Amino acid sequence: MVRTVEGRWRELFESADTMSEGAARDERGGGRAWYGTTSLILELPVETSLEDRAELLAIAKKDVHAHVHALRSAHREAQSRAPALLGRVACELHFSDDPKGLRIDVDVQAPLIERRKVTRTLP
Repeated sequence: MVRTVEGRWRELFESADTMSEGAARDERGGGRAWYGTTSLILELPVETSLEDRAELLAIAKKDVHAHVHALRSAHREAQSRAPALLGRVACELHFSDDPKGLRIDVDVQAPLIERRKVTRTLP
């Protein structure tokens, strides 16, 4: 892992172009789980050279701040779309170059914590 200055990552993630999708699925064990993907594009200045872009991509793949920001963004996005609270979240990160900058795709999987329906009988 690599550690850089957290402030610049925060700026890039705050202005990131973000897209999320996902859906709840029935699991074999009887519960439901959320499966989704959040894609983040951290825009880099147009004048950023190919060499600098490659170096930034390599750094992002190993930087703890980039990972934490990507995971938090994906969790926030998934929770905002899921039909119930998310349980323990498992994520997989993929980093790649994009014409606009640095692209991070986060695959999210989490069980849904759903309330049981309570039926009341009137006296």
